[in-house]
Amino acid sequence: MKEYCIWINQQPIPVSEDVYKAYWKGERKERYFLEGDIHNKIFYYDALDTEETNGSEIFSDSSDTPVEDQAIKNIETRRLYDALHKLPEKEFRLIERLYFYGDSLRSISRKADIPLSTLYYRHKQILQKLKEILCTSQPY
Repeated sequence: MKEYCIWINQQPIPVSEDVYKAYWKGERKERYFLEGDIHNKIFYYDALDTEETNGSEIFSDSSDTPVEDQAIKNIETRRLYDALHKLPEKEFRLIERLYFYGDSLRSISRKADIPLSTLYYRHKQILQKLKEILCTSQPY
C-alpha cells in the first residue's frame, strides 16, 4: 500500500489517499486562479501591504468626506429644499437669485428697481422664516 503525505511547515504529515487528493486538488485550483490573475494582469492592493501600512490605504483619498457626513449633508439639504418650497413664490425667487444664481442684493435692487434697504430687510425676514420652518419641521 502506498503512503501519502503532505508537507506542512517543512514537515511530512502522513494522510489518507482521499485527503492527499483533496489537498492537491485545492492547491492546483489555487494555482489555476493565480495563473489567470497573472494572465489577466490583475493586481491586488494587499500585495503592497507592509507591517506599517495597508496596501489599499495607499490609494485612498484622504480628502474624501466620510459616508456618514455625506448622508447627514444629504438629509439636511433635503430638509432645506423642503423648507424653501414652503415659502411664497416671491420670497423663494429672492433666495434663489441670491444663493443659487449668486446675484447680490445690490444687483437685484437695480434690476427690480427696489430700494436696497427694502431688499435687505426682506432677505433678513425670509431667512428668519426659513429658520423657523427648519426648527419646527421633523428631521427625516
